[in-house]
Amino acid sequence: MAVTLRDIAKKLDISHVTVSLVLNDRRDVTISEETRARVIEMARIMGYRPNHAARALAKGRTQMIALWMASPSKLYYGKVFETLYSLIRAAGYETVFCLADYANNTRKPYDWPVDGIIAVDTYELVGKFELPKGIPVVTLGAHAENRSDSVTVDIFGGATQATQHLIDAGCKRIAHVSTERPLAEKMGRSAAYQAALKKANLKPEFILTEPGPMRARESVKAYIERNGTPEGIFCYSDEMAFAAMRALADLGLKAGKDCAVVGFDNVSEAELYSPSLTSVAQPLEDLCRVGMHFLLNRIREPQLERQISSIQMNLVVRESSSRA
Repeated sequence: MAVTLRDIAKKLDISHVTVSLVLNDRRDVTISEETRARVIEMARIMGYRPNHAARALAKGRTQMIALWMASPSKLYYGKVFETLYSLIRAAGYETVFCLADYANNTRKPYDWPVDGIIAVDTYELVGKFELPKGIPVVTLGAHAENRSDSVTVDIFGGATQATQHLIDAGCKRIAHVSTERPLAEKMGRSAAYQAALKKANLKPEFILTEPGPMRARESVKAYIERNGTPEGIFCYSDEMAFAAMRALADLGLKAGKDCAVVGFDNVSEAELYSPSLTSVAQPLEDLCRVGMHFLLNRIREPQLERQISSIQMNLVVRESSSRA
């Protein structure tokens, strides 16, 4: 039988109202820290589990926040998911995950009863739908959704740094590994790459691939076999950069020595790979922290002015672009 607030109160010989106030972390009521500690410890010992449905009815909130984003199986989005999940739990909420699917008629995150939505790199999908009334939305990523609070990162600036680094390293042939969809982004990686090459009077070379590291590996390998080895390769993501370095190894070539390689996202594996990967660092923790702060602000005060923030990116230079 489930443990109730009254069961805990009876064990401690205190009011069940006091137990409720402590377990709901009500700090607007004076309760000694000793009593709070006793209640929390007894709840743990007795195996108390809160009734979320009852709380939702009482508060008019579900204590659920939806994450609308790409699959966490991808290196970067896995870290984003972990970071946001921790922030959401720390704020006393639970998480609903909704996959951002551009190919199919995806379910929308407000199909669930949630108190708020954090949309990561899904501005195109957010823009297609009428935002739900009464459910705050915060967008995170390269582009802001003009109807919601947003935290953006300067993707164009980061990609410009990456391409310019290869140019400054003396690369005359610089290829860009990407999938089809990002090529249309006006302020994305591909646009920055083309702009930097145009300024340097260099010709762009695109290595287009299907999603997934194995396909990227085969695409890079096939491109080099047909066209020779570029002096530099700028990849849409670190995952693609790892695939590109593997393709070079397949052909008896070495990243850094025979071809400089630069990735994007600066996942933790970038430093551990051999050679270590030069990459544009996404300010992931700042992005998630500010986004969560904006969402909590909006939940507490729905009439706030629109909240906007922009975060810069930095290139982390490692062995893969040394050309030594």
